[in-house]
Amino acid sequence: MEEYSICNVDFGMGRGHEQGYQRPAIIFKTISELKMCLVIPLTSNLDHLRLPYTMQIDKTGSTNLKENSVALVFQLRVIDNGRITGREIGELEVHQINKIKNMAKEMLDL
Repeated sequence: MEEYSICNVDFGMGRGHEQGYQRPAIIFKTISELKMCLVIPLTSNLDHLRLPYTMQIDKTGSTNLKENSVALVFQLRVIDNGRITGREIGELEVHQINKIKNMAKEMLDL
């Protein structure tokens, strides 16, 4: 599993506004020594673009998504690698990676 790849993740049952269940997510950062990673959940609900710290990820040959989606950067979270189901779906393009990195830095005030 590579950073900035897109994989299916089983988030389990979400609470409140958390994204839950099985869905694509971006592997933001791997923490191999802990067998964990930071992920950004995706949603196909494009209405979420109205929220801060979100970004549209289009269905392309490199992302291999079934439909245009929204990266919910504000829901960045740590998961155990065991929550990743199956193989890599696709990967982000360089301009998308740079935009997500900048958005995360701004959000976390780094």
